[in-house]
Order: sequence, then structure tokens, then C-alpha cells
Amino acid sequence: MNNKNELLILNIIKYGPIVFILSLSVIISLTLYINYKSAFIEEKDLIEKEYVQRNRTDVKNQLDTIYRFILEEQKTTEIKLKKNLKQRVNEAHSIAMNIYNENKHLKKEVVQKMIKDAIRNIRFNEGRGYFFIYSFDYECILLPVAKHLEGSSFYNFKDGEGKYLTRNIIKSLENKDESFLKWSYHKPNDMKNQYEKIGFNKKFEPYDWYIGTGEYVEDFEGDIQKEVLQYIANQQFSDNNYIFILDYNSNYLAHKNKHLIGKNAVDIYDKKAYKTIEKIINIARKEGTAYLDYTHIRPLTNKEATKTTYIRGVQNWQWAMGIGFYQEDVNKLIKIQKEVLDKRFEEDLYKLLFLSLSLTTLLLVLSVRISKFLETRFSQYRNQIKEHLEEITNQQNILAQQSKMAAIGTMIGNIAHQWRQPLSLISTAATGMKLKREIGDLSDKEFSDNLEYINQSTQYLSKTIDDFRNFFSTNKVKKEFTIDEAFENTFNLIKVQFKNHQIEVIKDISDTQIYGIQTELVQVLINILNNSRDELIKISNEQRKLIFIKTFEKDEQLIIEILDNAGGIKKETLEHVFEPYFTTKGPAQGTGIGLYMSQEIIVKHMHGQILMENSTYNYEDKDYTGVKTIIKLNINK
Repeated sequence: MNNKNELLILNIIKYGPIVFILSLSVIISLTLYINYKSAFIEEKDLIEKEYVQRNRTDVKNQLDTIYRFILEEQKTTEIKLKKNLKQRVNEAHSIAMNIYNENKHLKKEVVQKMIKDAIRNIRFNEGRGYFFIYSFDYECILLPVAKHLEGSSFYNFKDGEGKYLTRNIIKSLENKDESFLKWSYHKPNDMKNQYEKIGFNKKFEPYDWYIGTGEYVEDFEGDIQKEVLQYIANQQFSDNNYIFILDYNSNYLAHKNKHLIGKNAVDIYDKKAYKTIEKIINIARKEGTAYLDYTHIRPLTNKEATKTTYIRGVQNWQWAMGIGFYQEDVNKLIKIQKEVLDKRFEEDLYKLLFLSLSLTTLLLVLSVRISKFLETRFSQYRNQIKEHLEEITNQQNILAQQSKMAAIGTMIGNIAHQWRQPLSLISTAATGMKLKREIGDLSDKEFSDNLEYINQSTQYLSKTIDDFRNFFSTNKVKKEFTIDEAFENTFNLIKVQFKNHQIEVIKDISDTQIYGIQTELVQVLINILNNSRDELIKISNEQRKLIFIKTFEKDEQLIIEILDNAGGIKKETLEHVFEPYFTTKGPAQGTGIGLYMSQEIIVKHMHGQILMENSTYNYEDKDYTGVKTIIKLNINK
């Protein structure tokens, strides 16, 4: 590390934390301010939406509560009617029984007249209800609404559906003292249509009579509706938040303004306002429930205002109910809430600035102390790094030297194998010429041919020396070369041993061009091929010894695959093959640095990848297992 770099690092250590703290403080403060401001704006927008939604939900809940109350009232209409009828008949029965008990010593006709006179003029249910008395011989004893029929027989009297009413009543009382019965009959003011009616009858045993009464369900339901409307009128609503009810004929049934009740909207509003009423009724009739925004004259201010109303229809009563709120009221509440938020934001901003300044000051003090501490530690680490670098450099040099010596040992063996045959031929030719010359049998042509043969063998030995010298050359200049050239140089160095051990090499090598140091790649290829050779030597000579070499391009990379049939490597061994000094050959045969240096060359020098895996494959209809080595190198395009 030079002095300039050390000075730069020291300045970074001294001033870096301070600059970092100040920058970080500014960034954090700005970020917090921006995020808080954004959240504040979102909160203001959310308040507006929430207030509107809250009001919509509130009016909906209020109206739905009333709607549920109406449904409960509708469900209990018949129950209440029956209870009402039974109570009234019991009252009439008690009156008749009291008169009978107090006057039974008198003549029968006198007592019966007293009972009829006592009951005849009793009315209930807003004047609609009255009592009737019949005998079990079908004779009409009392009928206040048609006195002229008293004394006549009702045996053949039919209801609106053609059923014998009196017979059915008597039949219902055969095995019990009282009973309810439903029938249909016209109303006095509507002789055409039939309406459902419920009656209650009770035996009066002293004279073999039954006393009864009946009520039209529709009329009693009208009483229930009035009770519901009164209940709604008694509810506490604000001047701006009240329930109104219209029937489907536009008549007001309930309203905050009592003067509108009973009036038709057609007679009250202009065309524009009445269209709103029509929309409300249409929503109630067709959709059932919906919100409606509309503009109308607000009663309190007598000015135009926008109102949001929740509408709900009561179909079987043909009611359109609504409750709403004015937008300007909501806007006032939103404005008040936003002002509160603005004030809170201002207060929080001051707190944020104070906190940021306090924290920055504290961090600056700490950063100065840390800088001094780091400066001291840096000097110590610098010295330690120098020592470690020297140690690592020595180790790398030792590894490289060991790898080189291992390669030299292998190459010397290869030289011995490759020179043995040419030297033997040279020796044979020279000895033959000497012998023939001594006996005088050496012709000029034979002499010339032998010299030519000796010269060719010498040239071969010279080329072999050049190949080995190039391999061990210290010239590490990167240049472009083709992969087939690299493999050719590789086989020139190792082919003799492969041939001697009957190892077949099946090649499918392209002429792809790459960039790097060729001798380093050759060293890698030799290490891989020699490892395959060492394993193939172990198998029986009866089995074929195969090495497959294939190269191809894929995704702008050169892929080199080298595959043997030596049986593969154990899984636990395969994980460690690229570690330094790891070998399965024993100290006499391997150093354990060949594949480690191969990985160093491929990954660090050539910026590629190398991996090994077991592979099972079929070749010429026979299955084999071996190790596949895959090398991936970038292509120089």
C-alpha cells in the first residue's frame, strides 16, 4: 500500500464518520419530514373520506334499525291481531256470563235480551270491531251491523271464496271451547274485492251459543303502521338528520316538518324537486336500498344544499324511507379536524427538528472519538496486513512451485516415453550402417536413406523439445487462440502415455476462439486428462478405456466437457476435489494441488467456471459411468 492510499484512508477514517453523520442526519431529517408530510396529507384526505363514509354508515345504521323494527312488527301482526281478538271476545264472554249468573232466575228470553243489549253497542279497533252471537243451530242471535238478519238461519251463509262460514265456525268448535278461523269477505266500502279476515269464537254454554268477532288483516295492519309511524315520530333526531317516509303514491307519512304529513309531494314541490321524490320512490320500489345525492332548498337556511340520503323500501307496505345528511355540515366538521391536524403537524415538526439536532450533536461527538480509535487501530492493522500478505504470497509461491514441479515430473515421464522410440530407431539405423560398412555391404542409397531417417527422427525430437519448452514458458501474455489448438498442444505432450495404456480419446472439438494464456489452459486440460488416465489404468484391460471430449457454444460461452468411463468418484470425495492438498492417490502418486491450481486458473485467471460430477451414459449400446468435468469460458467475440 503506497503512502498516497494510506493518507486517503486515514483522511476517510478521520473525517468520513463526521461527514457521514452529518449527511445521514440531513437525509434522515428530510426523509422523516417528507414521509411525515406525506402521511399528514394522506391522513387529511383520509379524514375527509372517513367523515363522509362515517356519516353514510351512521344514517344507514339508523334507517336499518327502524327497518328491522318494522320487520319485527310485520312478523307479529297476526299474533297481535289474534291476541287482540281473543282479549275482546273474552271481555264480551265475561259480560255475558256475569249477566247470566246474576239474572238466571229470570226468564230465558229476558236474560238473553239483557246480554244482547249489553254487547250490541260495544265497538273497538277504532270503531271497526263489534261482537256477533250465533247458536249452534246456525241461528243469528246478534249482528249489530245487520240487525235485520237476527233470528234468521246462517246455515247456507258463504264467505268470499264460497265456503260455508257458519258451518266452518261450528265445526272448529266441535272439540274445543274456542278457536281462530280465517276467511275472506268484502268490505262495506268495497263490495267487489275480497280481503283476508281473522275471527275468534268462544262457546257460551248456558244457551248453546258462541260469541265471536273478526277483523280484516289489512285494517289491523294499518293500525300497526300508525303505531310504527308514531314510534318513529317519537325518536330523537336532529334538525338535519331525521327519517322521512313516503308511500309509493308520493304521500308523506312521516317527516320532521309535521305540516307535510298527509300531503302529496306533487302538491308541495316544483317539477325539479318532485323528480327527486320520484327517484327516491323508484329506488325504494326497484332497488330496495341505495344512496342518493341530490340538491334541494335546505329548510333552515332556505338555500340550495347538497344532501346524501340513504333510501330503503318496505315493499309489502309500499313505503319509501330515507334519512340523510348535508355535505356542508360534514365539510364544517372536516375543516375543524384539519385545523387540529395542522396544529399537531406544526408541533410535531418542531419536536422532530429538536430531536434531529440533539441526535446529530451526540453522534458527532461519538464519531470524533470513533475516528481517533479507528485511526489507531488502522495503523495496527496495516502492519498486520503487511505480515499476512507476505505470508500469503509465500504460500502461493510454494503452491505454484509445487504444481510446477509436479508438472515437470509428469512432463519428464512424457519426454522419456516420447523419446524412447525415436532414439531406439536412430540407434538401430546407426549401428546397422556401422556394421554394414565394416563388412563392405553399405550402399550409397542405403547410407543416404538411413541418414534421412536419422534426420527425421532428430527433427521429431527437436519439435518435442519445443512443445515442452512452450508449456514451461514464463511468458504469460494473453492472446487469442482456438480451443482446438489448445487441445492439439495438450495431446502432443501426453498422447504417448494414453496410447501405451490403450486409452481411446473420442473428440468432438470446435474451432471456437477464446482469449487468455494458452499454456495455463493446457495445464488445466493436462491435469484433468491425467486424472482420468490414472483412474482408467486401474480398470481391467478387457474393458474399453474411453475419454470423450466435446466443445460447443452456448449463451456466449464455450463449454468444454471431458468424460471418462472409470466408474466415477464417491459423493463424499467429489465435494473436496478442488481443495488444496486433497488427493486419493497417496503421497507417492499425487500432491493434491493439480485440481486446486486448475480451479484457480479457470476462475481467477480466465474468469470462467469449472465443476465435476458423476455421469452415467450409453455408448455403442453399452452403459458406462464416469466423471464429467465441465469448463465454461467466455467467448471473445
